[in-house]
Amino acid sequence: MNQPLQELTLDAANDTIESIPATAREMLEMDIAYVAQFTDGQQVFRHLDGDSRSFGVEPDQSMPLEGTYCQRMVEGDISNVVEDAPAIEALACLPVTETAAIGSYIGVPIHLSSGELYGTLCCLDHDTNHALAAREVRFMHVLGRLVAQALERKETDERLSRMRSQAQGLEALLAALGARDNYTGEHVQAVVGLAVGCARRIGLPEAKVGEIEQVALLHDIGKVGIADSILSKPGPLSDEEWVAMKEHPKIGSRIISSIDSLRHLAPAVRSEHERWDGKGYPDGLSGYEIPVASRIVFVCDAYHAMTSDRPYRKALSAEEARMEIADKAGSQFCPESAETLLTAL
Repeated sequence: MNQPLQELTLDAANDTIESIPATAREMLEMDIAYVAQFTDGQQVFRHLDGDSRSFGVEPDQSMPLEGTYCQRMVEGDISNVVEDAPAIEALACLPVTETAAIGSYIGVPIHLSSGELYGTLCCLDHDTNHALAAREVRFMHVLGRLVAQALERKETDERLSRMRSQAQGLEALLAALGARDNYTGEHVQAVVGLAVGCARRIGLPEAKVGEIEQVALLHDIGKVGIADSILSKPGPLSDEEWVAMKEHPKIGSRIISSIDSLRHLAPAVRSEHERWDGKGYPDGLSGYEIPVASRIVFVCDAYHAMTSDRPYRKALSAEEARMEIADKAGSQFCPESAETLLTAL
């Protein structure tokens, strides 16, 4: 029982989807049953049960959707039930009727809760079948809804599993960054505390406060792409080294953009070093062009940096740092963010 809950529910969703074609085939006593997905003009056989080879299909095989029984059923050109395919002129002329030796067919569309058409649930038989009727169609609709529910549960579980893996990867990056530069780890935690306090003092909604907390936590993540010789240099950086260092917001933005659940934070991470007067980097944004999270984190970042000892300079006193923030409000820093930090301090 050490398997994570999300993996267990994902397995259950897969088992449900796999079992439904078997149930449909056995109950209707037909040769094969399948769940087909419609994608990019193709019909893809995702789940099959029965003697599929005799119909010339394999799992995950695709065929052009145009002219298939499923497409015609979904579009209303044929009914859900075809008792005798060779006797219907519109179907007898289709190559698939002859090559797959289709005698009878029953199918229903699979719609997700959003209304999106996923594909179809169908059964085929080489023989004609005059026993298929409205009752069997209702049965197939019930199974089709179960498939749709299982597909959506599977998608949700896969997304949660992916988010968990991404979060673990991000934690590893933050840990690696902290191991390379102990100052960065301590600095990030201090900036998180200051930024959250400012966001709440401004009166931002809790959802926005949460975003600002995440931006503060991640604002230096791009430094994992900066060379140790620059990141840990015991003295001031040269002009060339500063050019390299100024790439870290772009690197951080690319990292965050690759994570589904955090992608919306990428612009704020990229803009954390933009100045109110437009003289910041990397894009030269100014004023309210700069995301609010970036403006708040920037001034908190600067305050903590000024009050921290670095190998190449001693820390300013808290009073000196506050005076510097007040002096640069409206030029380097967003005036409201600067005022809020000073009040909080």
